[in-house]
Amino acid sequence: MIWIGIAILFVGVFINFIVSDEHPGVYFGTILACVGSMLITATHYETNPSAMDVYRGKTTLEITYKDSIAVDSIVVFKNEKK
Repeated sequence: MIWIGIAILFVGVFINFIVSDEHPGVYFGTILACVGSMLITATHYETNPSAMDVYRGKTTLEITYKDSIAVDSIVVFKNEKK
């Protein structure tokens, strides 16, 4: 999803560079750039757990052990099957 946002952002900026000299009233490129930026931001906040996600019990902590010593830990979203 983030790659789609980046692609839309660059297409919008590219359109602005091409069209702005010929037709200064065209805002299509600006709208595409804004949509691309919003997709990038929304994707970033959807994939990173926040403190509220931990508080609400939406995450779990996975710990990797090597010879009974904790060497790594990660926060993982729980599967929400209904």
